[in-house]
Parts: sequence; C-alpha cells; structure tokens
Amino acid sequence: CLGLLALPALAEPWDCRFTAECTLAEGCMETGLTLRIIAADHAGDLFVSTVTGDSPVLRLTAQGALPASYAGAAREGMAELLTIETDSTALMTVHLFDGAASAITYFGTCEGLT
Repeated sequence: CLGLLALPALAEPWDCRFTAECTLAEGCMETGLTLRIIAADHAGDLFVSTVTGDSPVLRLTAQGALPASYAGAAREGMAELLTIETDSTALMTVHLFDGAASAITYFGTCEGLT
C-alpha cells in the first residue's frame, strides 16, 4: 500500500501560493500571490507565470533535486529569486531596481504539478 502513495514532484511545473509579503519599510502583511514555474515553450525554457505574464527564469540547482532555486529578470527594473525547500515551503525575493532599489520577500508553499 505504501508504494501507491504519491511522492512529491521534484521538478517543474510548480504551483506556488504565497501568504506573507515583507518589505523593509512596511514590515510583513498578508498576501495572496500565486505563480507557476512552467516550461512554456518548445525549447523547454522555464518561466515564472503570473496573472501579469510570463518571465524567463533559470534553474540554479540540479534538476529533480530539492531545494530547487530559480532566478530571472522578470521585467525591466525587476529581478526574482525563488527557492523551494524539501518540505515544500517557498521563499521568493523580488528586487526592484528601477529608481530607488528595494526588495519584497514572499513566504509560502509550492506543490509539484503532474
């Protein structure tokens, strides 16, 4: 029976939900940010997909292993770093550098999609 239990996915795609957003100026507050890490093209390139669009990312860690880390330049003036831990908790930092530099850190979880 134990062999029938589904094991967590260790690679893309990921479905992530963040419940806390923190900034230096305002501290932490609740949020409902969702995103996916997907291979959205035929070349297998990876993207962060949100309601505002898809942004290319690179996987910084070995395929099929956790923790998994991804980094990319989302849009002009913004860069992202996402790490998914072995227990599915996730941490994402968004760096804003268009004007005064700042950062937003998100805390949540990511689940592998099959």
